[in-house]
Amino acid sequence: MRRPTPPVAIAACLLVCAQAVRADAGAELYQSRCAACHQADASGNEALRAPALAGLTTDYLARQLRNFRDGIRGSHDNDAEGQIMRATAVGLTDADLQELGDYLADLPATRAPPPPRKAGLAGRGLYSGCASCHGSRGEGTPELDAPRIAGQYSGYLKAQLLKFRNGERGAHPEDRYGAQMRQMADAIPDGQAIDELLGYLGTLGNDP
Repeated sequence: MRRPTPPVAIAACLLVCAQAVRADAGAELYQSRCAACHQADASGNEALRAPALAGLTTDYLARQLRNFRDGIRGSHDNDAEGQIMRATAVGLTDADLQELGDYLADLPATRAPPPPRKAGLAGRGLYSGCASCHGSRGEGTPELDAPRIAGQYSGYLKAQLLKFRNGERGAHPEDRYGAQMRQMADAIPDGQAIDELLGYLGTLGNDP
């Protein structure tokens, strides 16, 4: 006589099936809405200033997509890339954001080529102000909702720092993390210092 399947085993099977369905839904959403700019493997596209998304945390990804959808990010007239993202995120439900975030978080992280500027002591000193949130190796700190920035495209990071400084990002009253980044970006003295900072960060993203 065949033994009945234990309830715990049934529950585990249902959980695995549900996770597989969510992963498929996230993959379908990503390929239909995001892959044209961010690449099929979510490794990003520097020419389009589309960042690498693979391996970032679900919470960070979902929050940024929600900010785009709700007009908290990407609403400034000079933020062309942000406006594209805002249009892309319109119509996504909270469940969609979770599925997209889960799918991208499970992809293997990628590393962009390092910037041409060589790292120096100035860049290392500047990064000390970033390390308290983003980690000493740029690995990110999920507990602080600070994303991994090591291995990200330097052109994208520079564009975002300038947007923070110019009020094109982080100015919305509901974007409290953006407001923190605006303060940090304002503390960087000039464009050359930004290049020094990114030169150092590039070495972190391409360490063995």
